[in-house]
Amino acid sequence: MNRKLLIVVFTAFCLASLAACGGGNGNINNAVSIAFSQAPPAALQTSAMATVSATVFNSSNTGVDWTVTCGGADCGSLSTNHTDGGASLTYTAPASVPTGNTVTITATASADSSVSVVGTTTITTGSTTSALNGQYTFIVSGQDTTLISGQVFIVNYVAAGSIVADGNGTIMSGEEDICDLATPCAEVSLGGSYSSGPDGRGSINLTSSSFNSVQTLEFVLTSTNHALITEFDSSASASGTLDLQDPNALDASGITGGFSIALNGEDVQSGEPAAVGGVMTGDASGDFNNVTLDTNDPSGNGFTTETTNLLVLSGPDPFGRVAVSDGTLIFAYYIVNAKAVRFIELDDFFQTTGSAYTQGSGSLTTASLAGNSVFTDAGMSVLGQVGVGGEFTADTNGNVTAGFTDVNDDGSATNGSIAGSTFSSFVSGRGSLTLSGGVSSDVTEFQVYLVDPSVNILDPTLSMGGGGALLLDSDANAVGAGAIIPQANSPSFNGNYGENLQALDQNLDEVDMTGQVIATGSSSLSGTGDLNNFGTGQLLPAQALSGTITADGSHTGRFTGTLTIGSSGTLNLVYYQATNSQIVLVDVDTGNTAEIGTGVLLQQQ
Repeated sequence: MNRKLLIVVFTAFCLASLAACGGGNGNINNAVSIAFSQAPPAALQTSAMATVSATVFNSSNTGVDWTVTCGGADCGSLSTNHTDGGASLTYTAPASVPTGNTVTITATASADSSVSVVGTTTITTGSTTSALNGQYTFIVSGQDTTLISGQVFIVNYVAAGSIVADGNGTIMSGEEDICDLATPCAEVSLGGSYSSGPDGRGSINLTSSSFNSVQTLEFVLTSTNHALITEFDSSASASGTLDLQDPNALDASGITGGFSIALNGEDVQSGEPAAVGGVMTGDASGDFNNVTLDTNDPSGNGFTTETTNLLVLSGPDPFGRVAVSDGTLIFAYYIVNAKAVRFIELDDFFQTTGSAYTQGSGSLTTASLAGNSVFTDAGMSVLGQVGVGGEFTADTNGNVTAGFTDVNDDGSATNGSIAGSTFSSFVSGRGSLTLSGGVSSDVTEFQVYLVDPSVNILDPTLSMGGGGALLLDSDANAVGAGAIIPQANSPSFNGNYGENLQALDQNLDEVDMTGQVIATGSSSLSGTGDLNNFGTGQLLPAQALSGTITADGSHTGRFTGTLTIGSSGTLNLVYYQATNSQIVLVDVDTGNTAEIGTGVLLQQQ
């Protein structure tokens, strides 16, 4: 199977360079500035230790002065009060929780005492770490930095792995597949530590002999089985999920029957956007047979469909990792349970990540999508970053009788009716969707891959399902992946939610945030989030979140609103609520300074 029979340079997507496709080096100015290169963790156990560092910009004096303060007499200790820029120090938490439960660690530029960066850490007792207890698989995608011919570039990056948490703050073992566009994929072993606070926010600090520094994942728990995560260090920024693995499924014996799959990423050879979707059959030994893969690769062959078999190269191992290949394509997948697996591509053709979900034993047809649903899609168009959110009502024949969508195409936000859209007939759970209404000419065609009604796409560890489908944007002018999620009648947007937001700014630099959002009376939002503004080099922990939400009286389940993230600014968002506990969002900011992205809110259990 050859994805790259012919490479056609698709100049409208990028400027034919890694820097343009993967981002840039961030904003540059001449004033002295400082940013964390290893931020204080969101939470830390009493007496536990964490490594922190900061970097000073635009000064020959790169020194950093450090202080720690809190509401009590014992705020913990710093191993030194001064470091060179980029050098690490160790913070040791106090032996007991201080008044107010938090400590503030401040890094000040020695060159200018008015320039500082502040991190807030929640100090917890050891009991809160039991929120993570067992074996978890994780997956992230985003950006990291790499050195090419002596110049630093920001490039796309993906990782997937599995870790074992002991319930007391230690990552006992783990493994990870990690790739970026400039570096061959590597499989590494993991150890480390973790902690969480009372709002469900926490940090996982992963170490490996293969890493030059700690790999930090900030998380927000939505249950003891599932979390939304953001990579939160100076090396990378990325978003993804963490899922408790079913120990009885790690041998792949339950991975049987039909599965649907969707993966999003980039073409390795051109560095430009590409995505993959399809259907396949698991054989209970790790293989996937009867694989039909749809590929949208505008820099290569455009939209193509091919058939193959993915046979086991290695595994399953104790971490639920299986490597499969058809002789050309190479993937690793990590088993969540018999219904869901997380995929990462390891070959030299594409760099993609995503998920596969069971189709179950029942018959999946056009009627499977009858009723109300919300949908989301994220990717790139010929203009730039694209974010899509919407809702629709379909009949049993696949006709969309009512619907509305919001599309942000490179800072041009439009919305409108999609009534009259149509789903095609499905074969082996695979079909298509054509959107009508003219909301965006770039985003109209999708491949659709149905999943079993027992599957919860946004959290496959939940026993309650819903089904729906995975999406692949098959347009000639856009690439992306997403999902369709069934919508309940008159859901209530109220309570505590874990939130993830992943976006690109107009320089195509990554911005990721996870946090806790509290919705009060379906009108206001508050909470705390951890923001990695990778392009500007800013790690901003424990940012105050505030905002408003307003129900759309014409479209039940659609809300408009704002979200202010500390001093970083205010986002204009549209929320589409599937159920009381599941909401997808799209950023509808416009203009040259807009950040375009999508996200999810899951109610904390």
